[in-house]
Amino acid sequence: MVTTVEIESNTLADLHERLGYVPLNRIRMHPLIGEATEADLLGHLAGSNKKLYELIDGTLVEKAIGTRESILAASLIIRIGQFVEEHDLGMLSGADGPFRMLNGNVRYPDVSFIPWSAFSDREIPEEAIWSIVPALAIEVLSESNTEKEIDRKIGELFDLGCELCWVIDPFTQTAKVYPGDMEYESIDMNGTLDGSTVLPGFRLSLATIFTKFRKFKKPS
Repeated sequence: MVTTVEIESNTLADLHERLGYVPLNRIRMHPLIGEATEADLLGHLAGSNKKLYELIDGTLVEKAIGTRESILAASLIIRIGQFVEEHDLGMLSGADGPFRMLNGNVRYPDVSFIPWSAFSDREIPEEAIWSIVPALAIEVLSESNTEKEIDRKIGELFDLGCELCWVIDPFTQTAKVYPGDMEYESIDMNGTLDGSTVLPGFRLSLATIFTKFRKFKKPS
């Protein structure tokens, strides 16, 4: 899919703000700003030096990743997956599963739950980038993630039709729960993640997913 993006800003500072002040080393300048396409994004996945890029306003922005984040995301997939499988609710996707936003951007949540109702006769799309709406999207924060970048990503997911977002912070061992809008509830280590109407009956204490790890320390 090729999307033409009209760049309203004239400076790199404007671009940096629009992308959520992500570290500059995550912004790819080629293809030129505003001219990157889904084909460019997929080309990096197929290359020998595989990298995950999100497509934001026609610009490739490297997805922040790390081993600890991957471990936590995997733990969430295992626990949510057991519940989803037991109740035959749908499918889960990991951090390399891209979704197409309404504005043409392409986003990779760290964990996504897609209910069967999103599929036609449970038929899995063959396309590499899905236009299907995940009902639950989870982000596990990495060191280089910024609050503004995450806020924009969550906003786009809600515009798409996502119903619930969780943002897990491994450094503070806390979470933010967004129940369908940008207002969130903060949960500390003693709190519990609730599947709400997306995964009725699913509950997971934050302590459960953090007990295997010493507290992560964010470099100063």
